[in-house]
This record gives sequence, C-alpha cells and structure tokens, in this order.
Amino acid sequence: MKIVFSMICLFVGFSTTTIANGASVQITQKGSKVNVSIDGKPFTTYNTGRDLPKPFFSPVRAADGTIITRSLVDPEDHPHHKGIWVAVDEVNEVDFWAEKGKIRNSKVKIIKASGNPAVMKVTNQWEGPDGKPIVTENTIISIYANRLLTYNITFTAGAKPVVFEDTKEGLFGVRLPNGMREKEKGSVENNTGIKGTKDNWGKPTEWIDYYGPLNGKVYGVTLMDSPQNYKKSRYHVRNYGLFTISPFGDHSYSNKKQPAAPKHLKAGEKLNLKYGIYIHSGNTQQGQVAAAFQQFLKVTQKKAVQKKTVSKNSTAKKVAAAPYEEQSNAIEPIPATAAGVSNDCNSCPQKRSRRLFRRWRNRR
Repeated sequence: MKIVFSMICLFVGFSTTTIANGASVQITQKGSKVNVSIDGKPFTTYNTGRDLPKPFFSPVRAADGTIITRSLVDPEDHPHHKGIWVAVDEVNEVDFWAEKGKIRNSKVKIIKASGNPAVMKVTNQWEGPDGKPIVTENTIISIYANRLLTYNITFTAGAKPVVFEDTKEGLFGVRLPNGMREKEKGSVENNTGIKGTKDNWGKPTEWIDYYGPLNGKVYGVTLMDSPQNYKKSRYHVRNYGLFTISPFGDHSYSNKKQPAAPKHLKAGEKLNLKYGIYIHSGNTQQGQVAAAFQQFLKVTQKKAVQKKTVSKNSTAKKVAAAPYEEQSNAIEPIPATAAGVSNDCNSCPQKRSRRLFRRWRNRR
C-alpha cells in the first residue's frame, strides 16, 4: 500500500510540474534579442548581438519576476560568466570560455512560437583566429511553462579535425547572483542527498540543485545531465555562484587522478549533448526538482523508430521528423507491461499453412 501511495504522489507531482496549470510560453524576436515570456510575463531574453563575445540568456526571472542571474553591470569577478550560456575552454587551442575566441550567432529559428513548450533553434559559429568556424553549434532549446529549459546541442566540426581538450572550464552553465551563493546563505544538493560545493564539485550525478535567498525568498536553479550523452558529465559548482556542467574534463575534475580524455571529432563529424536547467522557487523539495528531472528525461528521450512495410504498388509518403521535443503527457504511475501483438507472419504458423494450401490448390 505504501508503494502504491508513493507512486501516486510521484504521478501527481510530475503532472503538476509538466502541465504548470495550463500556462503557455511565448517566443518573439526583435532585432538581436529573442524575448521569452510565460503567460505574458517576461521570463528571459536570448542576446545575440554581433558586438557580444557569445550568445546568452540574461536576465532570467523566477515565477514572481525576481532575477536569478547575476547582473552584467560591473561584475565583481569573471565578467565572462553571463546569464545562461554555452562555451568551453580549449577547442583547437582557442579559449572560448574566457571569450578569447568569438562565438557568433548566425541564425535563430523559432520553431514553435507559443505553447508548452515553445521551441527555438539557434545556430552559433565558434570561430578560429582566421574567422572561419572551428565548429558549428546547432542547439534546439525547448522552454516549458514550469521554467524547465532543455538544450539539445549538436556540434559539427568544420573543415578540419576538432579537439575538445580536457578542461574544467565549460560547458553549459549559469552564474547566480549574490545572496544565492553558498559563500553567503546558499545551499547545494544533488539527487543522492550529498550537500555542499566541496563534495559535489567535479562529480558525475544526475542533477545538482543550487538554491538560496533573494529579497527574503528562496529560489533555486538545477542543472541536469542526460543518460543519452556519450559519457557522464561532471559539475563545476563553486561557492561564489558559478554553476556549470560538462563532459570534457575527467582529468581536471578528478584532480588529475583520472587520465585526460579529450574529445576528438573528424572533419564534418557531429557530437550531440543534452542538458536541462530548471528555475524554481523554494528549496530542492519545495521546487519539486526530482519530478522536474523525470520530466526532462521524458521529453528528451529518443523516440522509437517504427519500420512500416510498403507494398510495391503503393507510393510511400515521406514524413519529416518532429523538429523539436514534443510536450509529454504525465507518466503512468505503473508502466504498462502487456506484450504487444506481433504482426510478423513468422509468429503465425497457422496462417502460413493456409497460404501453402492455397498455393497448392491454385497450382492444381
């Protein structure tokens, strides 16, 4: 009975997180800025100006409008920590993390302007010293009404091979404002209950939540790893508010206990990575972080490809794959386990016997 009750609680929590009371997300583009709102209220802005060293989301707001990213004006340290961003150190020896290399946005395509999720695709060129792209980043960003963002990142190597070196400086992250930081009154907790930046830094885990007070209320940000990535990622989580996740850096994150594991791409080769970031009110439990992670897994899971047999006399119609992650329904409390019925004739010996009899009869 306790197990059934627990499953029902998980179902209710997940449904609440996913549906978000029927709210809707809107994406509108105006010049170099892509504005995102939830039910008409500002949520965040994706900045793509050509004068910027890289694209990024800033400011980012909680449900009550409180900004939970550090201000870009007069930062006390690390001015390259801008809102929510994608960048990494040492790609073909170019330091994109510290903005010594330029990440230039070349296109923003709004795939789904309104809904839950709303979806956009950004194309960013990671330029080398010669101005040509070392890699091209195509990222599909799905934004849900409960303030979950999923990043489906695909890197494509340019005309030459690419090396993502072993480094702790990257890849997908956020810079939190003063107040939320652990060095003040903030807290850090992962999915297994381990707390503190010291014990979570450099460790692989499903998710880490970083929460703390702002203006008398508590807000949190969660970073999530996907089991679909080519390897487990590690977290660069600091007491001064830096919070990132990256698959590059086993050697660096393990204090040189693990061997270096740079990622090599051949010319034209692709690398896909998926991450989630979730903005919530309250601490880890109050923000329903565990349920949001289940939502992340559900909406980013690979869709099974069903092969259909097409007769020779019929014309096959090509159907384009969905260009974004579909909004999922609430998960079933108890997964269905009934076996599917096979249409394969090899599992139907009686039907095969009738066909053989018909062939013999027709030949007569």
